[in-house]
Amino acid sequence: MAIRPPSTGANDPAVTPGERSFRVGWYTTLKRTDGSRPEVTPDYVARQGRALRVVDVRDEAVLLGALGHVPGSDWVPLSDAGTLHTRIKPFEPLVLVCEDGSRSLTLAAWLEEAGLELVAAMRGGMRAWRESGLSVARDPELPKRRGVLSALPSWAPSNAHEPFSLEQIVEHVGHPRSVRWTKLAAFLLHGRMSCVDGRDHVAVVGSPGGDAGELILAFGALEKLTGEVLSAEVIADLLRRRVEAFGRFAFHTDTHAGDRMIAAIRADPRTAPSVAGITDPLAFRRYFAGPPENVREALSEIMGRPEHVGCGHLRLSIQHHQRWGLREGLTRDVLRAALHLRWQGAQELEITPLPGGHSEGAVVNIHVSEELDAFSLVPLVAPSISGRQMFVNHPHVASFLRRQMARWLTQQHDLCDDLPPAARLYEAMQVLHQQQLGATLGELAAGLPVFDVTVNPDGRADVKSNGSIPKRTQA
Repeated sequence: MAIRPPSTGANDPAVTPGERSFRVGWYTTLKRTDGSRPEVTPDYVARQGRALRVVDVRDEAVLLGALGHVPGSDWVPLSDAGTLHTRIKPFEPLVLVCEDGSRSLTLAAWLEEAGLELVAAMRGGMRAWRESGLSVARDPELPKRRGVLSALPSWAPSNAHEPFSLEQIVEHVGHPRSVRWTKLAAFLLHGRMSCVDGRDHVAVVGSPGGDAGELILAFGALEKLTGEVLSAEVIADLLRRRVEAFGRFAFHTDTHAGDRMIAAIRADPRTAPSVAGITDPLAFRRYFAGPPENVREALSEIMGRPEHVGCGHLRLSIQHHQRWGLREGLTRDVLRAALHLRWQGAQELEITPLPGGHSEGAVVNIHVSEELDAFSLVPLVAPSISGRQMFVNHPHVASFLRRQMARWLTQQHDLCDDLPPAARLYEAMQVLHQQQLGATLGELAAGLPVFDVTVNPDGRADVKSNGSIPKRTQA
């Protein structure tokens, strides 16, 4: 089967930055079997929120059975699914689900040949979804909706800047495709802490700066307690061990910072020859994943400049390190170590480019109603609502993970002298986190309403208004 080259819409003005970012992420994530049939992982599907359509193609008898179905999915039995390409536009993302992935793989390959550009099977089907620790649904209404396809949100960014209402937040967190549930143990093994930034179209567990922000927070608290500066070499060793211990390590940039960075790389004689002729976003993604060795040192210096850091929290912590409670250079040291570890082949490191524009209308704090245990279900919440965004912060989950980080970090005796007790480091991390959270939201979310969402194990969510972020005062 001939595979069409991927189309990211880079030269199409009708394709919005959000849709272009999604396409790049899709093509980067998509894998092909030996027979060139397209598939994506259950984790990828779980994190997409409302951005893609999930269609279950199994027989009706098993939809409500032992395996259940993906929450928020549509049902089109295999006998009817061969005509999906006549009902779905070529660039509407579609993921097909069956019991073990085999039948949906065959169908995905056929629909791709028939003209769908963004179609794939979910690898391993419902069995893999459950084995990944993701929660299932058994909605008795699903069989009644045979053949009905859910609407996808518009990629067009909203021009509205008014705050979200309580009713809008209630509707969003109550939608089965806006919130995905995973066991905390599975999140520890396979999950990633994302930034509170609302531009991410995937469902997130959010904290300022994501995984990178949390590690910088831990190092900052440790340096405050010990009075010792962590060297760049020790930071690199600790990051490598952190990835080996906890798995994924993620942070983001954005397209505006990326454009500025590419211009700087093209203008710098140290790096310009290495990007000659590269214009396609996918080609740049491959370049940044594994640049030539002779430019890596210069490239990491360029990528660490504040104007090239697309995460607001990380950029501000570089520019105003004292206000963020950090010593000068710490954030840069961690980012540099992350880049070099990624270039050495650590696939667990993820650097995601987000669309450049902000349109957040609220700050949403996600609380869990019960004490967290390994078997607890935690919600991944999509920050996008109808082309607009909200900041998503998970204080309870982040606090649990922070405690784990403190216990792990205080065991690295061969790299750090005079380590404090884990409980003391954890408390210092919590205090520094509150300082940084207030500083980051004060800059990025000034004047926005705050909503506290308490989620329950049965999926219910209680939403309450909790004031607003203070507006910035004019100097």
